[in-house]
Amino acid sequence: MEKMKVFMRQMVGLTLIMFVMLLPAIKSAKAASQPQYGGVLKIIDVSEGAQAIGAPWEVLGIDTKLQKPVVEKLLREDIKGNYHPWLATGWKIDQAKNTITLSLRKGIKFHDGTDFNAKAAKWCMDQGIKANVVKGFLSVDVVDDYTVRINVDKYQNNFLNYLSSSYGGGMVSPTAFEKKGVEWARWNPVGTGPFKFVSYERGNKLTFTRWDGYWIKGFPYLDGVEYLFIRDPMTQQAAMRASGAEKVQVLCVTSGEQAAMMKAQGFEVLTMPIGPVSLIPDSNNLDSPLSKKKVRQAVSYAINREAIVKARGFGFWSAANQIPSPDNLGYAKNLPLGQYDPKKAKQLLAEAGYPNGFKIKIIVMPAMVDRDAMVAVQRFLGEVGIQVELEFPDGGGYTAYRWKNGWHNAFLAQHTRMLATTNITYNFYWQEITGQWPSLKRTEGLLDKLGTSLKTVTPEDAKMQELTRMMAEDIMIIPIYYIYEMYVVQPNVHDTGYCEWSATTVNTPEKTWLSK
Repeated sequence: MEKMKVFMRQMVGLTLIMFVMLLPAIKSAKAASQPQYGGVLKIIDVSEGAQAIGAPWEVLGIDTKLQKPVVEKLLREDIKGNYHPWLATGWKIDQAKNTITLSLRKGIKFHDGTDFNAKAAKWCMDQGIKANVVKGFLSVDVVDDYTVRINVDKYQNNFLNYLSSSYGGGMVSPTAFEKKGVEWARWNPVGTGPFKFVSYERGNKLTFTRWDGYWIKGFPYLDGVEYLFIRDPMTQQAAMRASGAEKVQVLCVTSGEQAAMMKAQGFEVLTMPIGPVSLIPDSNNLDSPLSKKKVRQAVSYAINREAIVKARGFGFWSAANQIPSPDNLGYAKNLPLGQYDPKKAKQLLAEAGYPNGFKIKIIVMPAMVDRDAMVAVQRFLGEVGIQVELEFPDGGGYTAYRWKNGWHNAFLAQHTRMLATTNITYNFYWQEITGQWPSLKRTEGLLDKLGTSLKTVTPEDAKMQELTRMMAEDIMIIPIYYIYEMYVVQPNVHDTGYCEWSATTVNTPEKTWLSK
């Protein structure tokens, strides 16, 4: 009995010793599971860092991501297309009167100390209407200090998407524009977000610092956010492996090769499907070979999509023959587009009047389109007699082709991003009112059918599939491969929201934190 008592005392003592020894580790694990304050999040993104970001209605393409720490929207949209209150606390749609009434959150200030209210919200939305980037919005009325009413042409089921986007629902201080001038305000964003703008070195670095006056008490956790515009993959990887203040915490990539390499090195890789890379022809130019349907068909038959995916996807890509992926409503099964048949391609070229082929250019979108994949496309087209010159412009040069100057005897190799629904995607890309794709001929009847599809109470799969099939039948564009947006993150990065939200929201910078 006495031996048993001694044994029990020894066991209790040993347990206490072990508990004391493990206590620091327990405390550390508990601390790591709870948000901590401090630190600067360094991000290398696919954005170019070339555009002014202070006027949301002017920012085009992937540079909209750079606004997220400073410019907030009226609503947030998640990856499934659901809408969440943000600067607006609620909304009421009246289809009979063609109005959307928004209730705005009270007690919010812009970084310059001025109030966010109905007058400010109206001013911002008015700029989007004037810029023709919110098709269907006619005017905005101030109902009271914290209520606005949007008058629309006719109800469309993508209008809430506008309010979650930078160009339709991004809120910046009207006072900054009035007092500092338009040019200053375009390059010095003044929003309501968790971080204030500090500096912007175009093509090099964009810096934000914590705003202590943020409207959600206790947020943000970070001291700042810094975007670095580094294009070279080797330099990107070195930055992720650096130590101390030079270390980068988040790297956004679309390269399957790079993602696979970083994953093999032990980094976490968050992934989200974002649509295909496609060839956009200058079909609106009647003297271009690409204005002929048989030529576009020949180009599609000439490309071995599966070979490109196998060589360059590293398990992250898949072959594409339409913009929606198989998991999206609007995906059309059994489309003939996408087959590899070089013999058929040569036959179609001869029938179109080009038995010996022709010369053409492919202008490659920076950051989002894999160069080696386009080299492969160049080789496949060369095998059927189409001689391709590749052009790799910077972000500004590519944007000019896409939105302003157009292109001639050429394709744009463009990442056509799949948004929350197929309706929203097609409306963003193919509407002519925005001036996007000046050299692309839209399939006859497509925009009328799109208008019909947008007017249903909720998006209907059958109508969206019809749009997909119309585009495929006409070979309006030529999808090649689906890519994923991939975020390589350090193990101490938490609650970013990446891959949980749609392209209009992207992430949740106010919630992001770094464990020590």
